Amino acid sequence: MQDEEGTPVINLSSDNVSKVALLPLSEAAAKVEIVSLEVTDESLIGEITKMKVTDSDIWVKHYKDNHVLRFSRSGKFLNKVGKVGQGPEEYIRMADFFVDENTKEVYIQTTIVGVKVYDYEGNYKRTAAKTSPDDVFMTMYFQFALYDNKFFIAQNLAFINKPTPKDSVWSFAWVDSTYQKKFKNPAHIGREEEIMKNGINFQQFVNYWLEPFTSIDTYGNQLTLKYPDTDTIYRYDSPANELVPQYIISTHEEKGDYGATHVWFRERSAFDYFSIYSYYPSKDNIYLLCSKGETIYTYCYGKQTGKVKVKERKSEITERMLGNHTLRRLEGAKYFILDNDLCGGSFHVDYRSQGKYWIDVLIPNSEDNWIDIDEMRTSDVKDESLKAKFIHTLENVEEESNPILVIATLK
Repeated sequence: MQDEEGTPVINLSSDNVSKVALLPLSEAAAKVEIVSLEVTDESLIGEITKMKVTDSDIWVKHYKDNHVLRFSRSGKFLNKVGKVGQGPEEYIRMADFFVDENTKEVYIQTTIVGVKVYDYEGNYKRTAAKTSPDDVFMTMYFQFALYDNKFFIAQNLAFINKPTPKDSVWSFAWVDSTYQKKFKNPAHIGREEEIMKNGINFQQFVNYWLEPFTSIDTYGNQLTLKYPDTDTIYRYDSPANELVPQYIISTHEEKGDYGATHVWFRERSAFDYFSIYSYYPSKDNIYLLCSKGETIYTYCYGKQTGKVKVKERKSEITERMLGNHTLRRLEGAKYFILDNDLCGGSFHVDYRSQGKYWIDVLIPNSEDNWIDIDEMRTSDVKDESLKAKFIHTLENVEEESNPILVIATLK
């Protein structure tokens, strides 16, 4: 099915969707690896905040450290990358990092002094850009991407209370020397002044509009993205420096009032509208993570057949008081989960890397995203020996163990 422009349409109408009990990981991934990250005095990891997996290494940023930790693909700790300080080769805080496998370089996007570049061993090489996020963004919520030797940034509103000209309400940009090539979320066009009126001074405890994160992927060496509140997955055309539609998502669901569904302290009724959180492309399928009410939907669209499968899971809308306001959230709404028929358990996609890896991070002694070992023992998998290794790894976790990674290599 295609629209008038010839763009493929992902049809989510009920007559084109079949409910299924399982969505197997093997339909997207060729293999999985179980990796325990080595514990040393320099590599004891708390909560992971950023992660990249490359063909030869694993790269981790965790909340206690302002460096990038480098491990081998087998989990052996190798070294740290980055220098914290106020010198010309140093930085105070890191916002994000990227790994360029071709040049063997690590790009660290700092919060103040731009982009610092180091080699794999941690030696400083150069400053790639001097612009800091505060010079570009009107918001504290931002994302970065590296593609085709270009840096991209995405800002996710709400605004900090400072001068915000109308053309500041952009959502995606190529970070060249001038910062002039910016793209707008189509849902914001014509709404700019209204959005700016709902800006927030983060020093005050007030209600404000909060934009969900833009979904970005580089599968197949192709940069694609989906803005919040839109039904289009865009592809970045590098020669033309334009975003062009790659897929249209067709749904008859009502989306709801922008303000009611984006406000921080939402009413319970705001959750009754259909929301598309993110997409995950693979060789044969595109997965969409959605919700309505207290149900989370994972759709699987077949690129060749046009058919759609959906797996539903029940969640709950939780409430807690913040001052005089009630903060509501749908638990687990942003978790993309497949059934790990390769070695057992459920597979949570916590990170995606280099357009070819999905990573599930298992935190020892955590109630979140852990695996029921007894259930695993009776599950049918494609690789029994790998399942045995997985169970053995989980059974031998100690209190000071680092996270266990389940790395899926996409087809």
